[in-house]
Amino acid sequence: MKSDDIKKALLEPNSFAKLDIIVKSGIIELDVLLGGFKAGEITYIDGDSKLISNLPNQLCVNTYMTFKSPTIYIDGGICADPYRIAKYARMNEINQNDVLNHVYISRSFTIYQLSSFIDHLLEKEIKKHDPRTLIIGKFPALFLDPDIPTKEVQTILKNTIIKLHELTSNYNLITVLTNVDSRMYSNKIRNTIQSYAHETVRMKYIEPCTYVDLLRKKENTTVLHMTEGQLRLEHFGMVM
Repeated sequence: MKSDDIKKALLEPNSFAKLDIIVKSGIIELDVLLGGFKAGEITYIDGDSKLISNLPNQLCVNTYMTFKSPTIYIDGGICADPYRIAKYARMNEINQNDVLNHVYISRSFTIYQLSSFIDHLLEKEIKKHDPRTLIIGKFPALFLDPDIPTKEVQTILKNTIIKLHELTSNYNLITVLTNVDSRMYSNKIRNTIQSYAHETVRMKYIEPCTYVDLLRKKENTTVLHMTEGQLRLEHFGMVM
């Protein structure tokens, strides 16, 4: 089967996926635009906004709040931070230990470790823990190794993301890939990831806002950055 045919088949709606199973990001504007992160789909979040780095923490907590279900968090760039996960849990008045006990972190330090874990070990972990959400933080970071030939990087990347598609579909996972700085990697890597993702969320920071674009749906919104702890009108039951 040709590469384009594989991509088309992977991105076709999965009749077995329950798209009403969603977890929200906790960012009101993004949740309204995206409709939440959906089961059976891969969402890729890319850009330079500081909001991206905290999204995995929020998803871990929101997954537990919504489903009382675990999250598997694959850390591809030393980004997993249990202290921030615990802080977000406390902000939502959830027992931080309950949340942390439902987050299973695996760290990869090379492209080979990442691909090997996804190819050979991830499915075993899914069967063992029965997670609702799968997160890979800083997904492209390990594909930037200058000592590995570009062609080999592309092959490993394509095989890895196809395997993620298979697992996401078979286990109806909410799969989220993140990257904090889109300038870090080549157009080839960017295009490969985006072409296999069901949706790409581009989040660009321009003070005092983050501009959010959905590349497939071709819709956008703006997130105004607030002082920590500051409430917005959306938090009230009614505004007169």
